[in-house]
Amino acid sequence: MRFSVKKVLGIEKPRDDIQFILDCANIRNSRVISIIIMIMEIICFGISFNFEVHMDPSIPNSWMFHHRIAYVTLFTAAAQLFLYVMTHPAEMGRFTHRALTVRIGIFLTTLSAFAIYVSILDYFLKEQILVFITLELLLACIFMVRPIFSVALITISFWFFYWLMDKVAGVSAATNVNYPILYVFFVIVNIARYYQYLKVARQTVMNHALAESLRESSLTDALTKLRNRAALKLRFEEMIGSEITMMLTDIDDFKSHNDKLGHRHGDELLVRFARILQAEFGAENAFRYGGDEYIVMIPKISAQEFDEKIKNCLLAIAGDFNFSGGRASGPVNSIDDLDAFIKAADEKLYQAKRRGKNRVL
Repeated sequence: MRFSVKKVLGIEKPRDDIQFILDCANIRNSRVISIIIMIMEIICFGISFNFEVHMDPSIPNSWMFHHRIAYVTLFTAAAQLFLYVMTHPAEMGRFTHRALTVRIGIFLTTLSAFAIYVSILDYFLKEQILVFITLELLLACIFMVRPIFSVALITISFWFFYWLMDKVAGVSAATNVNYPILYVFFVIVNIARYYQYLKVARQTVMNHALAESLRESSLTDALTKLRNRAALKLRFEEMIGSEITMMLTDIDDFKSHNDKLGHRHGDELLVRFARILQAEFGAENAFRYGGDEYIVMIPKISAQEFDEKIKNCLLAIAGDFNFSGGRASGPVNSIDDLDAFIKAADEKLYQAKRRGKNRVL
């Protein structure tokens, strides 16, 4: 039972990625609602002066004065929310959950207080309480706030307003029947809408994770777990405007390893060499180019530093096999330079093979 209550009321905070989606929805909703509220309050404030001229003499002058105070207060609450969401767009991720929650909390609390204040003034004059019902519905349905907070605000608002109605002018039998039904309806709608969108947010996170997994698979070599040719191209694009060093390398006499010890051993050799390159040059800088060929591409590194890494690779191999490589360095001006770098490195690799292998030129 406790678990069910916790789940229904949203006592447990959602995961950060899910909360981010909920916050983005709140920012989008805040933009629209805050603008609508500000426009409505400006209109109501202006109309109040015309209404005052034709107002029933039996209505106290203070009645309109109190309404104007309420209009200005709600306008201010909407304005602070509007300014925050416009200066902290969701698309750029500039907002924080805490700050956004505070702004929405100020707005919703003011909205609820406005609904009670204005409606009790109207109720005192035997008018309808449609303002209260309309704004409470807005409170219940617009923002993705955990029910533990929104239901508490709805509950306090509803029953405090009921107490005020009873004190001011009494409550009719019809209201005693309909009012609790309205309260339960608003609570159910609030909880249902929150969990409906929470379900959408979770599905969105799952879809993003699946898409990222598929993207990662499409950029990763299945055997060695190194990045593949597609990833090499993307990484090269990131290097535009930078100086890079690229090495094309392969295992010397790899075919003989396969022929003598079998393809399984060959695969193990490929994986081992891949791990050595990855450990020394970094996972983001090592790529399987095809067969037993690998490419290492690293930005802003001196020839001395690169040679030191090659020595470390030789130490890790411990003489179990040899490799040769061709190295090319220079600035990257456009994606079209990729083929030129690979060609230059390949020519150096070919020279290394002709000079007896087991070397990097």
